[in-house]
Amino acid sequence: MKFQLQGAFKLLISCSWWLVAFGLSAQEHSYAPSDIENGRGLYQANCLGCHGNDGDQVEGVRLSSGRFRRASSDEDLIRLIREGIPNTLMIPKDNLSYGDTRAIVAFLRALPTGGALVVEDRDVAIGDTARGEALFFSNQTQCSTCHGVNGGGNLLSPDLGNVGATRTPGSLEDAVLDPMREVRAGQRFYQVTDMDGNRTEGLLLNQDTHSVQLLNGEEILSAFQKSDLESHGFIPSPMPSYLDVLSPSEVADLVAYMISLKGEQ
Repeated sequence: MKFQLQGAFKLLISCSWWLVAFGLSAQEHSYAPSDIENGRGLYQANCLGCHGNDGDQVEGVRLSSGRFRRASSDEDLIRLIREGIPNTLMIPKDNLSYGDTRAIVAFLRALPTGGALVVEDRDVAIGDTARGEALFFSNQTQCSTCHGVNGGGNLLSPDLGNVGATRTPGSLEDAVLDPMREVRAGQRFYQVTDMDGNRTEGLLLNQDTHSVQLLNGEEILSAFQKSDLESHGFIPSPMPSYLDVLSPSEVADLVAYMISLKGEQ
């Protein structure tokens, strides 16, 4: 009887350690839907050409299996993507930030559970990069007034120096023609109105149950207590549509320039 109890105790301890390990693994692989969606676009921009839509285009590699020969943890995967594999076609992706690489890992972890990439359902015209660069910095579009390219622009608009590595051609075309179609987290604008009717608009930096912080049009941080406000909420992005401003060929040139922006080398 004593030996049976000892055996049962050892089995219980063994199972407990297995459950702890399983819990840690599940926690490591738990990502928000927004992380997975961001990773989807990053994968398409940086990995699709070699690994394919379902992650099985490279011989002997199936990204959807959830098992990797050179990586056992998410941190291993992040390091592998950023550093590459010497003497192979897996070149370093050091133009991607840690957050971007983590989002790609989130997408890869979702592949076994049905997170396969949905390829853009339309062809996107890609024009001339040099003409697109000239157009970007021209008075016709005034893109560079707001958006910097590895510097410049203003603090309310994202720097586009790495946009070609993080966005697909289709999403960039949408941003030019229909900027309200997809407003990403971190690029949303907000308006508050105080009890005296004074309104402040700006880039939403943070909000919680009691307060909201904006970067206003003068690029000054403004903080408000929600209890002091008459109203507050999201407003449309100030990014204009160029649908009636640029010709189709000019849009194609602008897209070509933006997808060439993959960070400082």
